[in-house]
Amino acid sequence: MPLFNNPISIEKATQLISLLDLPPNSRALDIGCGRGEFLIRVLEAYGGHGLGIDIDADSIAAANENAGRRLSAPFYEFREGDAQSEPVTPESFDLAVCLGSTHAYGLGDTAYPNALNSLLRVLRPGGLLLVGEGYWKQPPDPEYLKLIGEPLGIYHDHATNISFAEARGWIPLYAAVSSDDEWDHFEWSHRMRIEQQAARHPDASSQSKLENSRKWRDGYLRWGRATMGFGFYLLMKPARSGTRS
Repeated sequence: MPLFNNPISIEKATQLISLLDLPPNSRALDIGCGRGEFLIRVLEAYGGHGLGIDIDADSIAAANENAGRRLSAPFYEFREGDAQSEPVTPESFDLAVCLGSTHAYGLGDTAYPNALNSLLRVLRPGGLLLVGEGYWKQPPDPEYLKLIGEPLGIYHDHATNISFAEARGWIPLYAAVSSDDEWDHFEWSHRMRIEQQAARHPDASSQSKLENSRKWRDGYLRWGRATMGFGFYLLMKPARSGTRS
């Protein structure tokens, strides 16, 4: 299983974390935190307090186990919950992270704008958002769209993801994209796990997962690898006079 639930390498994660330059005693929020690896690395780098929220109970259990080995208990919390209904105090965080999880704020083309609007509110002036969002490298083939289904969650190219955020009040600071190697590792790690599980447990359920996985693999090789991109966007909430800039 990949360390992160999106196409990012350890090297790129380290690079992005190094750009954050968080203040002492900072507070970080990770929406769709999964197993907590990215947030844990942020806290290891800067200290402060972190809150991770994910709707998947197994992921939250893994995140708490992982953090328990590496962090001091008072400085982190991983909570099972829905990002739209969890109580979060406005302007209470220095950093928000949402990597491949804007769907926590809505379906289809509402997800990205809703995430940008919601996370703007929870950050202090001058606070940072690191958001990971899909984009089209080229117009998708209709057969590829039929394979991956709706809601797609991808509606823009890389440049438009950035200008879209800027138009909603964010200041873009930095952007990066997943490489072919990062995509291959992400996709093939999932495929390998499913193939191995099906070989060990050849029941009807695993065979169904295997069939779907192989269809996805073929679509990735035929269309997805050249068509679907993933961008990492570091955005800043405008600072008010006298606040961090």
